[in-house]
Amino acid sequence: MIGVCAEPVALMQGNQLPMRLAGFFTALFFCLLNGSQAQPGHWRYFELFNGDTINRIDSSGKMQGLWKFWDNNLSLILECHYENDLPVGKQSYFQKNKTILELEPLGKKKEIAWRYFGSGQLVQGKLRKKSGKFEFVNVEGRKLSRKEISILTDLVELDATYQGGYYELFKYFREKIRYPRTPEQQKKGGIVEITFMVKENGLIEDVRLVSGFDVECNEATLECVKSMPRWRPATEMGYTFDSMVKVPVQFKPL
Repeated sequence: MIGVCAEPVALMQGNQLPMRLAGFFTALFFCLLNGSQAQPGHWRYFELFNGDTINRIDSSGKMQGLWKFWDNNLSLILECHYENDLPVGKQSYFQKNKTILELEPLGKKKEIAWRYFGSGQLVQGKLRKKSGKFEFVNVEGRKLSRKEISILTDLVELDATYQGGYYELFKYFREKIRYPRTPEQQKKGGIVEITFMVKENGLIEDVRLVSGFDVECNEATLECVKSMPRWRPATEMGYTFDSMVKVPVQFKPL
């Protein structure tokens, strides 16, 4: 019997986060305010949701159209439109399937409106660039505190997720792991721990064994992970990025 749980591992840590956020804010201003031109083509990948085609990747491997992101418990966390891998227009973030934050460009102004619904009432303001720095301000023009800013920025950084969440990930391993277990092996149980990178396009790379308990079980788990279908990548401010994921797969005695 096989069990699984997934633990995301941050690719960047410590004081690298403010630098990465600054880069995302710079790109976000350019792309949300200017947009880009999507090129027609056949879809290499897509998902169907309530009869609609979403999460489309074109023949050149670029994200196009409406994308929806769910966490591993199948709660909707982000809706965003893409053109050639770049987020355009309004981004809507969710908690418990309710809108908690919206980001939207303000016409031709070099500003982005933010609307936060998590406090029980609407709190809103602008994200703007002033004297070479980005700042969050409320509708009265007051700069937000570092604590207030962290509440907003924490919402826009999302982990990579398996399509269908933990249930489908467990089901995948249960159905796809193939290994010859001798009567002696069937009496043993243990955990095989694997790490891998979910690329910004959702593909799996750099699969590695962290720890295991049986050579054949280790190899079978590695091969299964290498063959996994595309994940939904980690995102920040709507931009996808590479991230590491750690998955412990449990083998129970039969």
